[in-house]
Amino acid sequence: MTTRSPKKYWILMLALLTSVMSLGLAQYSMAAETGEQVFQKKCVGCHTIGGGKLVGPDLAGVTSRREEGWLFRQIQQPDTLIAEKDPIALQLLQEYNMPMVPLGLEDSEVAAVISYLKSIEQEATVAAGLPSKYIPTVIISIVLLIGLTLIGLRVGRKKVDVR
Repeated sequence: MTTRSPKKYWILMLALLTSVMSLGLAQYSMAAETGEQVFQKKCVGCHTIGGGKLVGPDLAGVTSRREEGWLFRQIQQPDTLIAEKDPIALQLLQEYNMPMVPLGLEDSEVAAVISYLKSIEQEATVAAGLPSKYIPTVIISIVLLIGLTLIGLRVGRKKVDVR
């Protein structure tokens, strides 16, 4: 039975952590891109994001104003919320004098639209600093630097016999 050296263990753990983080961030990014496509195809006729009211409300900041579960239902089954007399849905109906029509979106498409709306909100929040599309790269770089530092410290403790 062979044992791994501590150095190999740290490198393996660092590689695993980096790959898991990058996969998660890549999936989030892909969901936001898919959501943008769905939004452009199905939603842009009635809604803007930061452009003011159209047929429906401006959706800038909607993910911070509304719970994700409610948003999911409002996007997928707006007629059900009205039938259940949801106070927010009824307020929107009264304000805009037109109900949101069911778009026939699948769960994955609705989730992608919500991811897109969240990403737009994050971009607006980070606008003064680092653009949100660079955040995954920065996080991975920091993790790699910490890992390499730990490896360097571990290797630096070895005693070398110089004669």
